[in-house]
Amino acid sequence: MKPFFIICLTILLNACGGNEYTPKPHAYPRAYLPKKQYYNFDTSAPYSFQIPTYSVIREYSAENKKHPYWYNIYYLPFNATLHLSYLDFKTRIEFDDLFNDTRKLVYKHDIKAEEIDEIEIHNQKADFTGIIYELKGNTATNLNFYVSDGKKHFLRGALYFNNQTKMDSIQPYFDYLKTDVIHLINTIKWKEIKN
Repeated sequence: MKPFFIICLTILLNACGGNEYTPKPHAYPRAYLPKKQYYNFDTSAPYSFQIPTYSVIREYSAENKKHPYWYNIYYLPFNATLHLSYLDFKTRIEFDDLFNDTRKLVYKHDIKAEEIDEIEIHNQKADFTGIIYELKGNTATNLNFYVSDGKKHFLRGALYFNNQTKMDSIQPYFDYLKTDVIHLINTIKWKEIKN
């Protein structure tokens, strides 16, 4: 019995020594991302901007004349949608209401969001200011924004992936689409509203 115990102890001691465990780094599945190319979206809406060639833009609802300048941008390869809503305003009180509504919509996701970053944006050349809201964690939407000229134009956007997802699995796609949303914002041009 004693030789058997010594052999088992020797095997056990040799098995534990030498190699140390090294944790593997986090990895994402290989993402095939299309080349960035943009085209100008310019209709009768009181704004124009550039969107990627792999996206399709459609009116929010053809029957809904209450919001004629609301659009959805479908990022087809990623099964994601950017919902755009446009409202015009005449007074500072109306602007404040639109701003507060935007904050309420963003902070409804506070329950699941680990953190909400607010990034202020200013573009004097294009005459707008706004805020980009980046929501960290597994929320329904991880990117929201509004831009306004502070006089009459107010454009709000929210990016959604159309399937229930975990942020760690969509991170490369989110980062890719985030650059498209920022490009859209940076290329906004306001136009006169035609009644």
